[in-house]
Amino acid sequence: MKTSARLLVLVLLLLGGRTAAADDWTDTRNQFRAYLRSERWQDRASAYQTLLDHDGTKAFQEALASALKEKNPRVVLEAMKVLGEFRSEPARAQFLKDLARPDSKKGELLLMALAGVKGTFGVDRLIQVLNGKEALPAALAANALGAKASEAGLGPLLGSLGHKEWQVAAAAVRGIKAMSWSEMTVPDKKKGEEPKPKMPDWFDEKKVIWPLMDALEKATGVLRGDLVDALQTITRKDYGDNHEAWVAHARDQDITEEILFKRKHPPYFFGVPIYGRRVVIVFDASVLTENVHPFTKRERLQELCRVPGGRDVPWFKLQSIKQFSSAWVKRFIQDAPTKRRFFEVIFSGKKPAPVFGKLQKLSPSTKAQAIEEIDKLSAQNDNDILAVMSLALDLSGAKDSAAWKKGPDEICCVYSSVPWRAAETDPEVVGAAIGLKARRRQVKIHAVGVHEYAYNMMKLFAEQSGGRYVALTQ
Repeated sequence: MKTSARLLVLVLLLLGGRTAAADDWTDTRNQFRAYLRSERWQDRASAYQTLLDHDGTKAFQEALASALKEKNPRVVLEAMKVLGEFRSEPARAQFLKDLARPDSKKGELLLMALAGVKGTFGVDRLIQVLNGKEALPAALAANALGAKASEAGLGPLLGSLGHKEWQVAAAAVRGIKAMSWSEMTVPDKKKGEEPKPKMPDWFDEKKVIWPLMDALEKATGVLRGDLVDALQTITRKDYGDNHEAWVAHARDQDITEEILFKRKHPPYFFGVPIYGRRVVIVFDASVLTENVHPFTKRERLQELCRVPGGRDVPWFKLQSIKQFSSAWVKRFIQDAPTKRRFFEVIFSGKKPAPVFGKLQKLSPSTKAQAIEEIDKLSAQNDNDILAVMSLALDLSGAKDSAAWKKGPDEICCVYSSVPWRAAETDPEVVGAAIGLKARRRQVKIHAVGVHEYAYNMMKLFAEQSGGRYVALTQ
């Protein structure tokens, strides 16, 4: 075959391959868009995985554009996961290009997506956002840097501990905590060992805990709680907010009983320490709470009613789920300090039922009023959990700017039921909607489930917001 003929065949083969590839992408895109027209959110969520077969700029842009239009938050969660799974250089270059404006809806989505990507990709951009002027994206960048557990992110996170916005400083502390035991050991299979969390070689415990302790000395509110949590996680010691004990530990000095005695306990919500200054309590008013509680063994009930550093919640007369849950909630209200503290109690039923209608100053009289309302609460069949949790987040304003400045910093909810006879009854959709909103605003949701409840919903509340999930099932 002559050279010119060979070249012609080669060109035709290449064109044919490109046409086939183009047709393949067109078919995938069309199929993806067809799935997005499904009324089932599960179909729309699973469709995003198909785009990874064409890991490149076009597929990435298709996924991002669709995610920005999607109304169902559970689908958005899946889209965020897939956006982080694109690995090709063109797709990742497009990722960083689209992150040019981190304070936009697109930018915030990508910042949260980066939290699911391990390794060094995007670290430099995250550091730029963390050091930028806008606080909300800076906090999301801190969350992502911690989740990525890259050595380059540690210094910038430590440098953000003194940020003027406490939400950014708290996000930085959570990021440092996430880095601390982020690697896994290589087990000896002959000995039947299992992998265990391991501190990275580059994570110098001694050097890290000093700036955390310095911040703890003056910190208040949620930031103080996060600093305590990070110190306890990193060192695997439990000195609470006792700054003197932490300093003695860092200096390898003896920690005397006199030093330990100086520890002050915060109020606890089902064993979860609460340091927030603006706290909303969501209490389940469902008829299911009138059922007998599942803690039939006396020792188990006593254990669940223990309050660290304080007297037990009265347990011996508790029979129903409502009695068990209300006993804990009332104890939390009674123990909450009143100095510069605000709270609200909202009952979850057919529609949200707040006691005060706003964040009210904690005082002996407001505490008594809230407890009285809990005692006379009547059970309901309907349970619009999305509405009540949305009200809890938007109590001081629906706009992010108002919620950031004046809204709750922690939400404590206890449920023994599922969404029922409401506009939205899918637990995963409710969980994603509230979890993502809280995550953007850096509002922790501590989710306590008693007996039978929507497990996936409660886990999403806590996992997305950085709060605690407490499962009390037996």
